[in-house]
Amino acid sequence: MHQLKLFDYRKDYLFEKNNEIAHYYDILSENENSISYSEHIDPKEKFSICGMDYEEYIDIKKSDQKQLNYDKIYNFLINLDKDKRLEGYKNLLRSMNIKYESDLFTWNSDY
Repeated sequence: MHQLKLFDYRKDYLFEKNNEIAHYYDILSENENSISYSEHIDPKEKFSICGMDYEEYIDIKKSDQKQLNYDKIYNFLINLDKDKRLEGYKNLLRSMNIKYESDLFTWNSDY
């Protein structure tokens, strides 16, 4: 895991892997108003739907995060199996009555 600094906000890669098919990475990041966890799949040319990138995310507004903060979310996520992070995080937020937004995006990239 490595952390990037963006205007005094944090961004941590919780998972990153490359293979012949795609680049996979999971990121926890924050900005002035929200904390976001996202899982990405960027297929390589000639695989899957070439040029179709995928991102599934969960965003919470800082004003809604109650007793959660970036470090607590990071520690929670990093201690879950990768395959259980999205649902586990959603379950945590629901159990704490924290509003969140989640969705799956796909878009075409130019190669």
